Amino acid sequence: MLRVVLQCALVLTLKLEYHRHFIFLMHHPIMPGWFKGMEKIIQEHGLWPESGLPAECSGFKCPTNQTSCCCCCLLFNQPDFSSQKSKVQELVEACHHICDFYPKYHCELNFIEQYWGAAKFQFRQGDRAANMGQLLQKVKRCLDEVPLTQNCQ
Repeated sequence: MLRVVLQCALVLTLKLEYHRHFIFLMHHPIMPGWFKGMEKIIQEHGLWPESGLPAECSGFKCPTNQTSCCCCCLLFNQPDFSSQKSKVQELVEACHHICDFYPKYHCELNFIEQYWGAAKFQFRQGDRAANMGQLLQKVKRCLDEVPLTQNCQ
């Protein structure tokens, strides 16, 4: 139940934040509820140059040491954008938990994968369980017996 409430709160929060900053209000005369676009967002922050900007550099390859060569680069380098935590991270930390993101597809770097692998190894080394109750006890024991220092290498 709590998980569903948190998920609903997160979705509602994300929708409200998204609408407030990136969507034209519903009483807008021409485009109610439409996405504003990068140009409009940059103009609202007073950063739009008179000469204009391309949406992105060719192939997303911005010139070295450039921070305002295109709309993507300009937005990405704004302090409020680069220092902003994600809503998921803010929600997790508000509940006094640690939010730690791992690189995709690198199981060697993922603590959970290392921990689970060590627990499965211990599980396979033990005797077979005779029934479901013994199986559950064995799983819990194996998970508890994995030393945390083993995974910090």
